[in-house]
Amino acid sequence: MNETGPIPLLRSLDRLSLAGSRVNEDGTGLRGRFAWIVDGATGLSDEPLTPAGSDASWLAHAIGERLAELSGGTGAGALLNRLEEELRTAFEAATAHVTEIVDHHAPSACLGLIEAGPGENGGIGVRGRFLGDVVALVPSESGVVRWSDERAKPFEKRTLAALGAREHEPGTMPEAVRRQIRENRTRLNRPDGYWVVNPRRPWAGHELTFEASVDPGAAIVLATDGFMRLVDVFGAYSDVALHAALAAGRGAELMQELRERERSDLMAGAYPRVKTHDDATFLVIAAGPQA
Repeated sequence: MNETGPIPLLRSLDRLSLAGSRVNEDGTGLRGRFAWIVDGATGLSDEPLTPAGSDASWLAHAIGERLAELSGGTGAGALLNRLEEELRTAFEAATAHVTEIVDHHAPSACLGLIEAGPGENGGIGVRGRFLGDVVALVPSESGVVRWSDERAKPFEKRTLAALGAREHEPGTMPEAVRRQIRENRTRLNRPDGYWVVNPRRPWAGHELTFEASVDPGAAIVLATDGFMRLVDVFGAYSDVALHAALAAGRGAELMQELRERERSDLMAGAYPRVKTHDDATFLVIAAGPQA
């Protein structure tokens, strides 16, 4: 990404975030030349560790709050290093009342961070840094491309294999699935595993990086895997078709369609998935020169 020239700013075109159950553990935001999306996962503690609806919602909120504070005058690499340090400190403060915490008790989160910068030939340089399976759909020179970190895919496949074809009541999790998730998380933030934001295990510097040149004003989509079920689970859209629908302002309509598709398969028999309804979030942004 070209670092010379005026720094473009990002603006929101559309956004929506809906909880899948009691607490929404997703997050999204933008400030200046940065935009982000977060998908939290609660740790395996029997009791909440933090003073929030869930530990994952605490972490998602803390990530968004600190990104907004830190995104003023630094690049993404330094920003993420600071974020790691501040999340560790905040988690220690929030859990000071807890007698003992082991690594798998702590929440974690997928993070997609978009940074806009000067481009060439009138374009906007866009760089994405990703940890986990949140998604960006970016209109690049070669068409709409998906940016995501798929290092957790082998572990997700093991979880779906443990689920099998069995139906299950909404809000319940078969014990075999719970055991597999616990085993998966022993590989969290390890070279032979997968990488996510975590307040106890180092992660900054292990994100996957993507770059593209986009036209000023072109729509860029950020989404959590709960919303991307329209593509990845239900097969109702391609990446290109979903991007076009969101760019056309049909986000609320798409969210309604997602929930209707989930309700039509409440026992998750036709479309196997651990959660009948997952938190679903999207943010549509565009980059342009400073006013």
